[in-house]
Amino acid sequence: MKNFALIFNRFRSNSILLYCLQILIVLCGTTLVLHHLGLGQFIVPVTLGAIAAALTDFDDRLSIRLRNLLYVCILFFSVSTILEFLAPYKFWFIVYLSVSSAALILMGALGQRYATISFGTILLSIYTMFGLGEYPHWYQQPSYFVLGALWYGLTSIVFFIIRPTLPLQEKISAIFKDISVLLHTKARLFDPDNIDNVESLLFELSQKNTQVVNSLNQAKNSLLTRLKASRVNNTSIYWLNLYYFAQDMHEQVTSNYLHYEKIHQNFSRSDLIFRIQKNMHLQAVACRNLSQAILHHQVYQPSLEATAALKNLEDSMQDWVQQHPDNIEVKNLELILNNLKSVHEQFAQLQFSQNLEHHAAEQHQDHLNLLDDDIQGAQDFILKIKQQLSPQSALFRHAVRLAVVFAIGYAISLLPFAQNGYWILLTSLFVCQITYFATKSRLKLRTIGTLLGVLLGVPILYFVPSVEGQLIITVICGVYFFYLRQKKYALATVMATLMVLLIFNLKGAGFSIIVPRIMDTLIGCAIAWLAVNFIWPDWNFRNISNNIKKSSQATLQYLHLVIQQYHDGREQNLAYRTTRRAAHNAQIELSNMISSLSTEPQPNQELIQHAFRYLVYSHSQLSYVSALGHQREKIEDPKALELLNRIENLLNQTLLQQVPIPEHYLDHLLQDIEHLHQQKQVSSKHQLLLKQMTLLLETLPELVVLKNKLLELEIK
Repeated sequence: MKNFALIFNRFRSNSILLYCLQILIVLCGTTLVLHHLGLGQFIVPVTLGAIAAALTDFDDRLSIRLRNLLYVCILFFSVSTILEFLAPYKFWFIVYLSVSSAALILMGALGQRYATISFGTILLSIYTMFGLGEYPHWYQQPSYFVLGALWYGLTSIVFFIIRPTLPLQEKISAIFKDISVLLHTKARLFDPDNIDNVESLLFELSQKNTQVVNSLNQAKNSLLTRLKASRVNNTSIYWLNLYYFAQDMHEQVTSNYLHYEKIHQNFSRSDLIFRIQKNMHLQAVACRNLSQAILHHQVYQPSLEATAALKNLEDSMQDWVQQHPDNIEVKNLELILNNLKSVHEQFAQLQFSQNLEHHAAEQHQDHLNLLDDDIQGAQDFILKIKQQLSPQSALFRHAVRLAVVFAIGYAISLLPFAQNGYWILLTSLFVCQITYFATKSRLKLRTIGTLLGVLLGVPILYFVPSVEGQLIITVICGVYFFYLRQKKYALATVMATLMVLLIFNLKGAGFSIIVPRIMDTLIGCAIAWLAVNFIWPDWNFRNISNNIKKSSQATLQYLHLVIQQYHDGREQNLAYRTTRRAAHNAQIELSNMISSLSTEPQPNQELIQHAFRYLVYSHSQLSYVSALGHQREKIEDPKALELLNRIENLLNQTLLQQVPIPEHYLDHLLQDIEHLHQQKQVSSKHQLLLKQMTLLLETLPELVVLKNKLLELEIK
């Protein structure tokens, strides 16, 4: 019985399995139930309407879900009806299809929710072409689409009511799971056998950090929609506090206090770095355990092993200092020890069994100031759209590309050889992505998936001739499609191809569309490929300077607020949190750009090599600022504050204003830091501050050299 309860609890805590159950119910309703009721003529449009609605689904609170469903139904009916009326007029049909699709793409500027709804509406425009001319009345097919959308919306709302916080729960759990991976990766830097591959490990660390920041952003969006409800309750505050705990944990984990090559040189024969590595691994395990506790609503229990390991590290550090009183390099390890102790203390303070009723929501109103990027009125709506109406906007370029692709694709579909030519548009829609890298990836996966789907579909149609059997397989393929579409796109395409082949076989067109399906897929892929290559191509090697500038600006703005709080005192305000997140988001964009360089046309290997090294140094600079930010508090030493201001000015001049590094001035700053370090007994607070200043200055020359080299190699 306990095993059954455990399995049931894990099922209830797995949003993917619950979502698959929901899709199973939806597709059974649109296929098997309609067939059983003798309404087989409704199966295709109702199923397609439900699928399109499923692709517009977005995690939101109940009131917004109901509003979104209303928007979807109105858009589905309107778009489908207009296409029904324009079907006899081919020229105006092309014009409307292209212009409306471009306009819907631009609606993505309003936020992810609207981008998702827009994509589903464009997809339904193509689905409308499947049934043009098959119904005696103009309103029939649009109404069937809406019926399918309503059926999906109803099941979605029911499942949301059953577990309203599960998506948020999973996203916050995912943050700590990703931080665990980040800590395991960082621990490898303390392996003395990794002395020759420090830069490659630092690059890997930046990639893992990207995943953490993405998880933080996803959780923020999910959390924000719940906090905007009319009544913020204690449960919402509880999840918000966990989110802020994750943010602060991320700042600590990304902090860097030293050059890793130096610890290998000085401590490879001691037990210190091994003990540091062990503590990092244990804290990674703690993050993973916390992730599971959040996911399954369990009480988190701090590890006694982690407490003992930290105590042993502290004792070992004291012994080393006593045995080597003149070795100042150990001070770098003491900074890491302090960081590990701080993280451990935060874990120890977690009390998941606390009575949330003791913490009134009114006491946490200051925490509700999350960055809100939703529409704030008519002026905000107009401003967000106007900001995208320029070739400089990637969204605008994508909208224009898609409009051209649809015009060309539909024109080809009118030719005699292009039977069921709307598959050309469907393929182009899924393949043509906003970036060259994403389009190239989708191109290969879509082609492979379609060919495999067709090859598997032929024997299924032959060996499973009964309608009931084919409908059951359709449902199974549909569930697998939605399960796989975010994980394995090629396999998801296989499932989608099988599902559509089986649905069309209800019209007696199963075998007849196999060859045209392959041909249309190849044509659609070719059109999308040509579009991203020749219509405002946005290959990333042409955007290096913009990405570098944006990343540097964000990091220096983060540094500015950190220094400001060293002047005025520590404060966890909205400006600090959003600026910190913006710095990490800009680093993600830089990382994604550099990661995609090798996949683009005629890659410059020299440029790629310098770009990867630049990313390592840029991420290191951000980690030094994170260390300053984690320990920030007001200091009274005017010399230290003056040094911070001078370093900030130097970084601004060299990284943003392109001023060459004044070497004598840089040496003078390092000497001033060393002089201040030796002037008096340095407290741990000042020790950290002076060390981070030194690291920022020591990595600056190489960062500037790499930046200048990249700008020289950039293709204008």
